[in-house]
Amino acid sequence: MNATTLSAPWSDSHAPMFDFALINAAQTDRSYWEDLAPTPVVPELFREQPELFPALVAIHALDRDMRSAMARRASAWEQDSGTPYFMALLDAPVAASQLAAHLTRRMVVRRPDGQEDVLRFHDPFVFRHLRWLLTSEQMDSLLGPVERWRWREPSGVWHVHPRSATQPSLRPLRLSPEQWPTLVRVADINRALSQLARLTPSLPDDADTARELDRHLDEAWQRYRMNDRQDRVLYAMQAVRFHRQIHRHPILRERLRLIADGQLSFTGACAELNDAMLYRMAQDLEQTHL
Repeated sequence: MNATTLSAPWSDSHAPMFDFALINAAQTDRSYWEDLAPTPVVPELFREQPELFPALVAIHALDRDMRSAMARRASAWEQDSGTPYFMALLDAPVAASQLAAHLTRRMVVRRPDGQEDVLRFHDPFVFRHLRWLLTSEQMDSLLGPVERWRWREPSGVWHVHPRSATQPSLRPLRLSPEQWPTLVRVADINRALSQLARLTPSLPDDADTARELDRHLDEAWQRYRMNDRQDRVLYAMQAVRFHRQIHRHPILRERLRLIADGQLSFTGACAELNDAMLYRMAQDLEQTHL
């Protein structure tokens, strides 16, 4: 799905170019946002834990001084705490109560086993993956009255996702059984992407890399039953960094045999393998066309 990048969407000296802000209320001190007439966005399932969910602020309902104060607070909070103030910035031609009601409804999704769960699409670390995991129709259902959704990537760059449909979608959001396993793996995908950004900064932090990581994370669980997250992440990162078939190399096949026998964790089995050794394994595989 297409998205465009944009510079910092707001500053103390410029008027905001959006209608609503989702405040990271779970990680931001209340004194930084409670006087902004926030509307809670809390599913009924979690009505006793509203602190876990974002607060919606209608930007144009604030006077100029309050908007300027909000911009300064966002900058100060992020500089002092290292955690984001905004989760998303939205364009939607509706009242705050109507938008909050839609977002709350969309947070509640039904798992394949019939139980209700919460889809934390307001979290930018989740939203960025929904753009390649969901269909265009599902994304339109997710957005509803939201015409443009802005989120910040881990790099700090803001992006905007425009709704495909010209009118708000009234369809309920239904996730397929095939999509659920990837949703469950989002935390693993994000951890792997974070480590890859540090170890291999030249590797694109994009949807293609995320998809490839997801495939290998799935293999780590389905084929080798790796219960430990770091084991799964290491397995996926090896394949993405060095060679897609790196685990067919005899050295790593022996490591995988050890974990199958319960003798070691995969991380422990690979402890003495450095990058140079893994690059040589990748070269071996290229020469043997495995």
